[in-house]
Amino acid sequence: MDKIASLKRLLDPKKIAVIGASKSKEKVGGIVFRRLMDSRRRLFPVNPKETAIEGYKVSPDIRSLPRDIDLAVITLAAEKAVEAVESCIERGIPNYIIVAGGFGEVGAQGRNLEDRLKQLAQTHPINILGPNSLGIFLPDENIDTIFVEHGDKALDRNGRVACIVQSGSVGVEALGYASNTGYGMRAFVGLGNKCDLDEVDFLHYFSQDEKTNCLGFYLENIEKGREFLSVARDTAKQKPVVVLKAGMTHTAASAVSSHTGKLAGSDNVISGALKQFGIQRVYDDEEFCDATKVLSMLSGAPGNRVAVLTAAGGYGVMCTDFIEKKDSRAALAMAKLSETTKSRIKAATFPFTACENPVDITASATDKMFSESLDALIRDEGVDLIICIAFFAPPGISENLIDIIAGKIRNSDKPVIVFTKYGPFTDNCIKNLYYAGVAAYPSVGRAVRAARVLVERTAIQKRLLQEE
Repeated sequence: MDKIASLKRLLDPKKIAVIGASKSKEKVGGIVFRRLMDSRRRLFPVNPKETAIEGYKVSPDIRSLPRDIDLAVITLAAEKAVEAVESCIERGIPNYIIVAGGFGEVGAQGRNLEDRLKQLAQTHPINILGPNSLGIFLPDENIDTIFVEHGDKALDRNGRVACIVQSGSVGVEALGYASNTGYGMRAFVGLGNKCDLDEVDFLHYFSQDEKTNCLGFYLENIEKGREFLSVARDTAKQKPVVVLKAGMTHTAASAVSSHTGKLAGSDNVISGALKQFGIQRVYDDEEFCDATKVLSMLSGAPGNRVAVLTAAGGYGVMCTDFIEKKDSRAALAMAKLSETTKSRIKAATFPFTACENPVDITASATDKMFSESLDALIRDEGVDLIICIAFFAPPGISENLIDIIAGKIRNSDKPVIVFTKYGPFTDNCIKNLYYAGVAAYPSVGRAVRAARVLVERTAIQKRLLQEE
């Protein structure tokens, strides 16, 4: 069986054993088992001290399991987890998620245990995720092994971003927060200490996954650097690849060693290599979520000429400043609007409307004025990308504007990014825009940064395809 097929049994298992399942709702084995109960998969809890959990018959030991289990989630402490893998191999189980810490990150004794896992992976046809891993979460499949709170109920069930993270806490906190304003995740994979499966394996897998259109990685070290870069470049020809690489400073790199038991490479070398191979680098968890969100929702930008539409003049000026500011990611330029476009906007709004870009239709604007002005900008051949500053406080603006903007986006090949604030209702407003298919952000800077990410992505894809 090839690696992709074997990983499918890990990420889409039909039969799952939970080693260390517990009646206790506070213990890791109890939390994980209950999360998996929603998965509509066949579950096989194992615990010598229990006979039944939530109506499921409990096997007293691993030897009692059937021989066609796809995945074993092991919730035992480090040494017992290694022994459990050895026993599971005898039952022919091919895939393992090891939740426990206490391995390479804690010193010599832990490294010895991790080395035993590595040896097992090298000498048997198995896949091990972890140790020290939160495991996997696939919202569409209701498969969830994450035992900490992670905003799982708020994430969109039709997401297309595969998030592969070395630190589980970074991943779940970032994505949990992002879900407040709408975020579509195809899959979450917590790599942990990477004793066997690593970022390259999941890069291969999700590059070929039809439900994934964007791959995001949080990594503290990249051990198979050349292979990762090569596969990522091939992937980036069709799907964007985003990397949040931590450990930029000397002190941070030392912290990486204590966190994972591994060493990080030179940051300058890594940054240059990522750029050369068409991988989009981000620098914090907010930027990771913002970038993967816009890249999964919008396919690209035909150029870098931006039109700004606003009903709040001050924000239009701020947005212009952000657009014209130099940035290493991608240069943006304020679009020069045609006279026809200006006439259309004035006819749809007021004779005094400022139409030089940014277009300020003032707080006296209505939904209809906003709609017709956006139409005019979409039709302008000198405009590649539109940032729409949509506020709902003006009396003539209603929440119908969400559907108006969404309708324009569906019928246009030009990307539209929205910046909005609505007091205490901001998050919910952005979430409603997201569910209508609109990429929206709560600050001018984040909206413009998303535009840069989109323009950068288009340039990367064009360059990579020309190099073939």
